[in-house]
Amino acid sequence: MVCPPSVSSVARASGLSAPARPESHISERINKLRASMSQAKIPALLVTNYQDVSYLTGFEGDDSYLVVTEDGALLISDSRYAEQIAREVPWIKTRIRTKGMLFETARVLARLKVHKIGVQDEALTLAQLSGLKEQLATAWGGGGKKSRKIKFVLAHEMVVALRHIKDETEIRIIEESVGIAEQSLDTVRELIQPGMTENEIASLLVHEMRKRGASGPSFDTIVAAGPNGSLPHYRPGETKMPAKGSLLIDWGARYKGYCSDLTRVWFIGSIPPPLGEVYRVVLEAQQAAIAAIAPGQTGRAIDKIARDIITKAGYGAQFGHGLGHGFGRDIHEAIALSKLSKTILQAGMVVTVEPGIYLPGVGGVRIEDDVVVTPNGCRMLSQLPRDLDWARR
Repeated sequence: MVCPPSVSSVARASGLSAPARPESHISERINKLRASMSQAKIPALLVTNYQDVSYLTGFEGDDSYLVVTEDGALLISDSRYAEQIAREVPWIKTRIRTKGMLFETARVLARLKVHKIGVQDEALTLAQLSGLKEQLATAWGGGGKKSRKIKFVLAHEMVVALRHIKDETEIRIIEESVGIAEQSLDTVRELIQPGMTENEIASLLVHEMRKRGASGPSFDTIVAAGPNGSLPHYRPGETKMPAKGSLLIDWGARYKGYCSDLTRVWFIGSIPPPLGEVYRVVLEAQQAAIAAIAPGQTGRAIDKIARDIITKAGYGAQFGHGLGHGFGRDIHEAIALSKLSKTILQAGMVVTVEPGIYLPGVGGVRIEDDVVVTPNGCRMLSQLPRDLDWARR
Protein backbone atom coordinates (compact mmCIF):
# COMPACT_ATOMS: atom_id res chain seq x y z
CA MET A 1 0.00 0.00 0.00
CA VAL A 2 1.31 3.46 -0.87
CA CYS A 3 0.97 5.75 2.14
CA PRO A 4 0.41 9.51 1.90
CA PRO A 5 3.58 11.54 2.46
CA SER A 6 4.18 12.59 6.04
CA VAL A 7 4.97 16.15 6.98
CA SER A 8 8.36 15.04 8.29
CA SER A 9 9.32 14.03 4.73
CA VAL A 10 8.16 17.42 3.47
CA ALA A 11 10.25 19.09 6.18
CA ARG A 12 13.37 17.20 5.13
CA ALA A 13 12.78 18.05 1.47
CA SER A 14 12.41 21.73 2.26
CA GLY A 15 15.47 21.82 4.49
CA LEU A 16 13.47 22.39 7.66
CA SER A 17 14.49 20.51 10.79
CA ALA A 18 11.82 19.41 13.26
CA PRO A 19 12.24 20.49 16.89
CA ALA A 20 11.93 17.84 19.58
CA ARG A 21 8.82 19.40 21.03
CA PRO A 22 6.32 22.23 20.42
CA GLU A 23 6.72 25.70 21.87
CA SER A 24 6.03 25.85 25.60
CA HIS A 25 2.74 27.72 25.32
CA ILE A 26 1.42 25.11 22.86
CA SER A 27 2.45 22.28 25.19
CA GLU A 28 0.69 24.00 28.08
CA ARG A 29 -2.53 24.30 26.07
CA ILE A 30 -2.51 20.64 25.07
CA ASN A 31 -1.74 19.60 28.65
CA LYS A 32 -4.67 21.66 29.93
CA LEU A 33 -6.91 20.06 27.34
CA ARG A 34 -5.76 16.59 28.39
CA ALA A 35 -6.57 17.47 32.00
CA SER A 36 -10.10 18.45 30.93
CA MET A 37 -10.41 15.24 28.91
CA SER A 38 -9.27 13.16 31.88
CA GLN A 39 -11.78 14.86 34.17
CA ALA A 40 -14.56 14.13 31.66
CA LYS A 41 -13.26 10.56 31.16
CA ILE A 42 -12.73 11.15 27.45
CA PRO A 43 -9.64 9.24 26.23
CA ALA A 44 -9.60 10.83 22.75
CA LEU A 45 -10.97 14.07 21.31
CA LEU A 46 -11.65 14.92 17.68
CA VAL A 47 -11.12 18.67 17.17
CA THR A 48 -12.87 19.90 14.04
CA ASN A 49 -13.13 23.66 14.64
CA TYR A 50 -10.14 25.05 12.72
CA GLN A 51 -9.70 27.92 15.19
CA ASP A 52 -9.34 25.34 17.96
CA VAL A 53 -6.91 23.35 15.82
CA SER A 54 -4.82 26.50 15.38
CA TYR A 55 -4.99 27.29 19.09
CA LEU A 56 -3.74 23.82 20.04
CA THR A 57 -1.02 23.52 17.40
CA GLY A 58 0.00 26.92 16.04
CA PHE A 59 -0.95 25.82 12.51
CA GLU A 60 -2.75 28.72 10.83
CA GLY A 61 -4.32 26.83 7.93
CA ASP A 62 -7.89 25.59 7.84
CA ASP A 63 -9.76 22.50 6.57
CA SER A 64 -7.81 20.27 8.98
CA TYR A 65 -8.76 18.11 11.97
CA LEU A 66 -6.79 17.27 15.09
CA VAL A 67 -7.04 14.07 17.12
CA VAL A 68 -5.80 14.43 20.71
CA THR A 69 -5.28 11.42 22.96
CA GLU A 70 -3.84 10.93 26.43
CA ASP A 71 -0.32 10.65 25.03
CA GLY A 72 -0.36 12.00 21.48
CA ALA A 73 -1.75 14.39 18.88
CA LEU A 74 -2.25 13.86 15.14
CA LEU A 75 -3.10 16.51 12.56
CA ILE A 76 -5.18 15.40 9.57
CA SER A 77 -4.76 17.70 6.58
CA ASP A 78 -4.11 17.56 2.83
CA SER A 79 -1.37 18.33 0.34
CA ARG A 80 -2.33 21.99 0.02
CA TYR A 81 -1.03 22.55 3.54
CA ALA A 82 1.87 20.08 3.69
CA GLU A 83 4.60 22.67 3.24
CA GLN A 84 2.84 25.17 5.52
CA ILE A 85 2.62 22.56 8.28
CA ALA A 86 6.31 21.76 7.84
CA ARG A 87 7.14 25.42 8.28
CA GLU A 88 4.75 26.30 11.10
CA VAL A 89 4.49 23.11 13.19
CA PRO A 90 7.10 20.59 12.02
CA TRP A 91 6.97 18.84 15.40
CA ILE A 92 3.45 17.49 15.01
CA LYS A 93 2.60 14.06 13.63
CA THR A 94 0.52 14.54 10.51
CA ARG A 95 -1.56 12.46 8.12
CA ILE A 96 -1.72 14.06 4.70
CA ARG A 97 -4.97 12.70 3.34
CA THR A 98 -5.51 11.66 -0.26
CA LYS A 99 -9.22 10.89 0.15
CA GLY A 100 -12.16 12.59 1.82
CA MET A 101 -11.77 14.03 5.31
CA LEU A 102 -14.32 11.70 6.90
CA PHE A 103 -12.78 8.66 5.22
CA GLU A 104 -9.27 9.49 6.46
CA THR A 105 -10.49 10.53 9.92
CA ALA A 106 -12.40 7.26 10.32
CA ARG A 107 -9.26 5.28 9.55
CA VAL A 108 -7.27 7.24 12.10
CA LEU A 109 -9.95 6.70 14.74
CA ALA A 110 -10.27 3.02 13.88
CA ARG A 111 -6.64 2.50 14.85
CA LEU A 112 -7.08 4.07 18.28
CA LYS A 113 -7.39 1.61 21.13
CA VAL A 114 -10.29 3.47 22.70
CA HIS A 115 -14.02 2.90 22.92
CA LYS A 116 -15.06 6.50 23.52
CA ILE A 117 -14.23 9.63 21.50
CA GLY A 118 -15.26 13.19 22.25
CA VAL A 119 -16.58 15.38 19.42
CA GLN A 120 -17.19 19.13 19.25
CA ASP A 121 -20.94 19.38 18.91
CA GLU A 122 -20.58 23.13 18.33
CA ALA A 123 -18.42 22.46 15.25
CA LEU A 124 -19.33 19.00 13.91
CA THR A 125 -22.66 18.73 12.09
CA LEU A 126 -25.04 15.80 12.48
CA ALA A 127 -24.39 14.90 8.84
CA GLN A 128 -20.63 14.80 9.44
CA LEU A 129 -21.03 12.66 12.56
CA SER A 130 -23.34 10.28 10.72
CA GLY A 131 -20.87 10.06 7.83
CA LEU A 132 -18.02 9.41 10.24
CA LYS A 133 -19.90 6.51 11.82
CA GLU A 134 -20.59 5.04 8.38
CA GLN A 135 -16.93 5.32 7.41
CA LEU A 136 -15.89 3.66 10.67
CA ALA A 137 -18.16 0.72 9.98
CA THR A 138 -16.57 0.37 6.53
CA ALA A 139 -13.06 0.66 7.96
CA TRP A 140 -13.65 -2.23 10.33
CA GLY A 141 -15.72 -4.37 8.00
CA GLY A 142 -13.46 -4.08 4.95
CA GLY A 143 -10.25 -5.41 6.48
CA GLY A 144 -11.47 -8.58 8.09
CA LYS A 145 -11.13 -7.05 11.53
CA LYS A 146 -13.71 -7.71 14.16
CA SER A 147 -16.02 -4.74 14.34
CA ARG A 148 -16.10 -2.88 17.63
CA LYS A 149 -18.28 -0.04 18.79
CA ILE A 150 -17.00 3.44 19.50
CA LYS A 151 -19.18 5.68 21.59
CA PHE A 152 -19.15 9.31 20.49
CA VAL A 153 -19.75 11.75 23.35
CA LEU A 154 -20.26 15.50 23.28
CA ALA A 155 -17.28 17.52 24.46
CA HIS A 156 -19.20 20.77 24.37
CA GLU A 157 -16.87 23.81 24.17
CA MET A 158 -14.09 21.89 25.91
CA VAL A 159 -11.44 23.74 23.91
CA VAL A 160 -13.35 27.03 23.84
CA ALA A 161 -13.41 27.00 27.66
CA LEU A 162 -9.60 26.94 27.63
CA ARG A 163 -9.51 29.79 25.13
CA HIS A 164 -11.45 32.05 27.52
CA ILE A 165 -8.26 32.64 29.50
CA LYS A 166 -5.57 34.09 27.26
CA ASP A 167 -1.94 33.21 27.94
CA GLU A 168 0.88 35.76 27.70
CA THR A 169 1.58 34.89 24.07
CA GLU A 170 -2.02 35.53 23.08
CA ILE A 171 -2.26 38.81 24.99
CA ARG A 172 0.93 40.05 23.34
CA ILE A 173 -0.38 39.23 19.86
CA ILE A 174 -3.78 40.82 20.58
CA GLU A 175 -2.02 43.96 21.80
CA GLU A 176 -0.02 44.03 18.56
CA SER A 177 -3.26 43.61 16.60
CA VAL A 178 -4.76 46.54 18.51
CA GLY A 179 -1.67 48.63 17.72
CA ILE A 180 -2.00 47.90 14.00
CA ALA A 181 -5.66 48.95 14.07
CA GLU A 182 -4.90 52.16 15.95
CA GLN A 183 -1.97 53.18 13.76
CA SER A 184 -4.08 52.57 10.68
CA LEU A 185 -6.89 54.79 11.93
CA ASP A 186 -4.41 57.56 12.76
CA THR A 187 -3.19 57.45 9.16
CA VAL A 188 -6.70 57.37 7.70
CA ARG A 189 -7.70 60.29 9.90
CA GLU A 190 -5.24 62.46 7.99
CA LEU A 191 -6.19 61.13 4.56
CA ILE A 192 -9.97 61.25 4.41
CA GLN A 193 -11.83 64.25 3.11
CA PRO A 194 -15.48 65.32 2.95
CA GLY A 195 -17.08 63.77 -0.11
CA MET A 196 -15.33 60.40 0.21
CA THR A 197 -17.80 57.54 0.42
CA GLU A 198 -18.14 55.17 3.36
CA ASN A 199 -16.88 52.36 1.13
CA GLU A 200 -13.79 54.33 0.16
CA ILE A 201 -12.93 55.05 3.79
CA ALA A 202 -13.49 51.42 4.80
CA SER A 203 -11.26 50.19 1.96
CA LEU A 204 -8.57 52.69 2.87
CA LEU A 205 -8.59 51.52 6.48
CA VAL A 206 -8.32 47.85 5.50
CA HIS A 207 -5.45 48.72 3.15
CA GLU A 208 -3.56 50.49 5.94
CA MET A 209 -4.02 47.52 8.29
CA ARG A 210 -2.70 45.09 5.70
CA LYS A 211 0.29 47.37 5.05
CA ARG A 212 1.18 46.96 8.73
CA GLY A 213 1.09 43.17 8.69
CA ALA A 214 -2.57 42.29 9.26
CA SER A 215 -3.91 39.39 7.22
CA GLY A 216 -7.12 41.37 6.89
CA PRO A 217 -9.83 42.98 9.00
CA SER A 218 -11.27 41.16 12.03
CA PHE A 219 -14.74 41.66 10.55
CA ASP A 220 -16.39 43.75 7.85
CA THR A 221 -15.32 47.29 8.67
CA ILE A 222 -18.17 49.61 9.62
CA VAL A 223 -18.05 53.23 8.41
CA ALA A 224 -21.31 55.05 9.03
CA ALA A 225 -21.77 58.69 7.99
CA GLY A 226 -24.31 60.97 9.70
CA PRO A 227 -27.69 59.34 10.41
CA ASN A 228 -26.33 55.92 9.36
CA GLY A 229 -24.51 55.83 12.69
CA SER A 230 -27.78 54.94 14.43
CA LEU A 231 -27.52 51.43 12.94
CA PRO A 232 -25.15 49.44 15.22
CA HIS A 233 -24.22 46.88 12.53
CA TYR A 234 -24.44 49.18 9.54
CA ARG A 235 -22.79 48.14 6.28
CA PRO A 236 -20.92 50.94 4.52
CA GLY A 237 -22.28 52.09 1.20
CA GLU A 238 -22.05 55.08 -1.11
CA THR A 239 -23.07 57.70 1.44
CA LYS A 240 -20.48 60.46 1.43
CA MET A 241 -18.59 61.81 4.40
CA PRO A 242 -20.33 65.08 5.29
CA ALA A 243 -18.72 68.50 5.46
CA LYS A 244 -20.53 68.80 8.81
CA GLY A 245 -21.80 65.93 10.90
CA SER A 246 -20.66 62.65 12.44
CA LEU A 247 -18.69 59.64 11.24
CA LEU A 248 -18.72 56.35 13.21
CA ILE A 249 -15.98 53.79 12.48
CA ASP A 250 -15.96 50.25 13.96
CA TRP A 251 -12.90 48.30 12.83
CA GLY A 252 -10.25 45.79 13.82
CA ALA A 253 -7.21 43.96 12.48
CA ARG A 254 -6.61 40.22 12.26
CA TYR A 255 -2.96 39.61 13.04
CA LYS A 256 -1.28 36.22 13.52
CA GLY A 257 -4.72 34.68 13.88
CA TYR A 258 -5.99 37.13 16.55
CA CYS A 259 -8.51 39.96 16.36
CA SER A 260 -8.88 43.47 17.68
CA ASP A 261 -12.13 45.45 17.86
CA LEU A 262 -12.44 49.23 18.30
CA THR A 263 -14.96 51.97 17.64
CA ARG A 264 -14.55 55.74 17.46
CA VAL A 265 -16.75 58.63 16.37
CA TRP A 266 -15.52 61.78 14.68
CA PHE A 267 -17.39 65.05 14.39
CA ILE A 268 -16.69 67.09 11.28
CA GLY A 269 -17.33 70.79 11.67
CA SER A 270 -19.90 71.57 14.35
CA ILE A 271 -21.25 68.80 16.59
CA PRO A 272 -24.97 68.11 16.14
CA PRO A 273 -26.47 69.29 19.50
CA PRO A 274 -27.85 65.96 20.76
CA LEU A 275 -24.71 64.02 19.83
CA GLY A 276 -22.40 66.21 21.90
CA GLU A 277 -24.38 65.38 25.03
CA VAL A 278 -24.70 61.74 23.97
CA TYR A 279 -20.92 61.47 23.52
CA ARG A 280 -20.29 62.66 27.08
CA VAL A 281 -22.80 60.15 28.48
CA VAL A 282 -21.36 57.23 26.52
CA LEU A 283 -17.82 58.13 27.54
CA GLU A 284 -18.80 58.39 31.21
CA ALA A 285 -20.55 55.00 31.02
CA GLN A 286 -17.54 53.37 29.39
CA GLN A 287 -15.03 54.81 31.86
CA ALA A 288 -17.11 53.72 34.85
CA ALA A 289 -17.51 50.18 33.50
CA ILE A 290 -13.80 49.79 32.74
CA ALA A 291 -12.87 51.05 36.21
CA ALA A 292 -15.01 48.27 37.74
CA ILE A 293 -13.61 45.36 35.74
CA ALA A 294 -11.77 42.90 37.98
CA PRO A 295 -11.64 39.16 38.69
CA GLY A 296 -14.79 37.93 40.41
CA GLN A 297 -17.03 40.60 38.91
CA THR A 298 -19.88 39.34 36.76
CA GLY A 299 -20.51 40.37 33.19
CA ARG A 300 -24.01 41.35 34.24
CA ALA A 301 -22.76 43.68 36.98
CA ILE A 302 -20.31 45.47 34.66
CA ASP A 303 -23.03 45.92 32.06
CA LYS A 304 -25.36 47.37 34.71
CA ILE A 305 -22.84 50.03 35.72
CA ALA A 306 -22.75 51.45 32.19
CA ARG A 307 -26.45 50.88 31.53
CA ASP A 308 -27.53 52.70 34.70
CA ILE A 309 -25.56 55.81 33.69
CA ILE A 310 -27.09 55.81 30.22
CA THR A 311 -30.59 55.17 31.60
CA LYS A 312 -30.26 57.95 34.18
CA ALA A 313 -29.36 60.35 31.36
CA GLY A 314 -32.60 59.41 29.62
CA TYR A 315 -31.20 57.22 26.84
CA GLY A 316 -31.80 53.72 28.23
CA ALA A 317 -34.11 52.77 25.36
CA GLN A 318 -31.44 53.81 22.86
CA PHE A 319 -28.84 51.35 24.24
CA GLY A 320 -30.15 47.99 23.14
CA HIS A 321 -27.08 45.77 22.82
CA GLY A 322 -24.72 44.29 25.39
CA LEU A 323 -21.83 46.28 26.81
CA GLY A 324 -19.13 43.99 25.45
CA HIS A 325 -17.94 40.55 24.45
CA GLY A 326 -14.93 38.32 24.60
CA PHE A 327 -12.68 37.98 21.55
CA GLY A 328 -9.42 36.42 20.48
CA ARG A 329 -9.10 33.99 17.59
CA ASP A 330 -12.81 34.67 16.94
CA ILE A 331 -14.19 38.18 16.94
CA HIS A 332 -17.03 37.04 19.22
CA GLU A 333 -16.25 34.51 21.92
CA ALA A 334 -18.52 33.21 24.66
CA ILE A 335 -17.57 35.73 27.36
CA ALA A 336 -20.18 38.48 27.60
CA LEU A 337 -20.81 41.76 29.39
CA SER A 338 -24.57 42.02 29.11
CA LYS A 339 -27.87 41.92 30.99
CA LEU A 340 -28.09 38.17 30.37
CA SER A 341 -24.44 37.33 30.97
CA LYS A 342 -23.42 34.41 33.19
CA THR A 343 -19.73 35.26 32.88
CA ILE A 344 -17.62 35.59 36.00
CA LEU A 345 -14.53 37.54 35.05
CA GLN A 346 -11.12 35.93 35.51
CA ALA A 347 -7.59 37.19 34.98
CA GLY A 348 -6.58 36.63 31.38
CA MET A 349 -10.00 37.25 29.85
CA VAL A 350 -9.99 39.82 27.04
CA VAL A 351 -13.18 41.81 26.40
CA THR A 352 -14.50 44.80 24.54
CA VAL A 353 -16.27 47.61 26.40
CA GLU A 354 -18.57 49.39 23.94
CA PRO A 355 -21.58 51.30 25.22
CA GLY A 356 -23.59 53.11 22.60
CA ILE A 357 -26.56 55.41 22.14
CA TYR A 358 -28.40 55.46 18.80
CA LEU A 359 -30.79 58.18 17.65
CA PRO A 360 -32.66 57.30 14.42
CA GLY A 361 -32.49 60.08 11.85
CA VAL A 362 -29.66 61.80 13.74
CA GLY A 363 -26.79 59.34 14.21
CA GLY A 364 -25.12 57.34 16.93
CA VAL A 365 -22.21 57.29 19.33
CA ARG A 366 -20.35 54.12 20.32
CA ILE A 367 -16.97 54.16 22.02
CA GLU A 368 -15.21 50.79 22.09
CA ASP A 369 -11.93 49.70 23.62
CA ASP A 370 -10.19 46.41 24.31
CA VAL A 371 -9.38 45.40 27.89
CA VAL A 372 -7.60 42.45 29.53
CA VAL A 373 -8.60 41.38 33.03
CA THR A 374 -5.58 41.31 35.37
CA PRO A 375 -5.19 39.76 38.86
CA ASN A 376 -5.85 43.16 40.44
CA GLY A 377 -8.25 44.79 37.99
CA CYS A 378 -7.77 45.34 34.28
CA ARG A 379 -5.43 46.87 31.72
CA MET A 380 -6.36 48.79 28.60
CA LEU A 381 -4.96 47.24 25.45
CA SER A 382 -6.08 50.16 23.28
CA GLN A 383 -4.58 53.60 23.65
CA LEU A 384 -6.43 55.86 21.20
CA PRO A 385 -7.77 59.07 22.75
CA ARG A 386 -11.45 59.11 23.66
CA ASP A 387 -12.04 62.71 24.75
CA LEU A 388 -14.48 64.92 22.89
CA ASP A 389 -11.74 67.34 21.80
CA TRP A 390 -9.95 64.51 19.98
CA ALA A 391 -13.23 63.45 18.39
CA ARG A 392 -13.55 66.85 16.74
CA ARG A 393 -11.96 66.71 13.32
